[in-house]
Amino acid sequence: MIGNQEKFVRRTFPKDAVLVEEGEQGDAAYIIVSGKVEIRKGRVGRNPQTLATRTRGDVIGEMALFDAKPHMASAVAVEETVVNSMPRDEFNRRLEAMDPAMRGIMKLMVARVREMADDLIKRKDEVNWADWRRKE
Repeated sequence: MIGNQEKFVRRTFPKDAVLVEEGEQGDAAYIIVSGKVEIRKGRVGRNPQTLATRTRGDVIGEMALFDAKPHMASAVAVEETVVNSMPRDEFNRRLEAMDPAMRGIMKLMVARVREMADDLIKRKDEVNWADWRRKE
């Protein structure tokens, strides 16, 4: 768990609840205390993809706090999930306390992860004509 807990708010999400919504601005990072969360891209689109499953000890929603861009994916509880929520102001306070070089590296890593995830989804949407088979 991350340091001083007094700035955290414990929240419980029922099964199928959306913790963060793709395309919306982030206002907190969530540390999973118990439960299971799926990270889904294109949740309401024509080609939804599950990118990952996160469980106890994992953090979700943090990327939108690093770069102030909308969430790149949704996080959906697949079972009742308890989290410790770190509000944006506390996250930013801790980020500003980091060594400036490390903070820059972290922001670069977030940008690369966003780019890779977008590229992966684009490739899955493309038709692969090499796999095309004529059905008779």
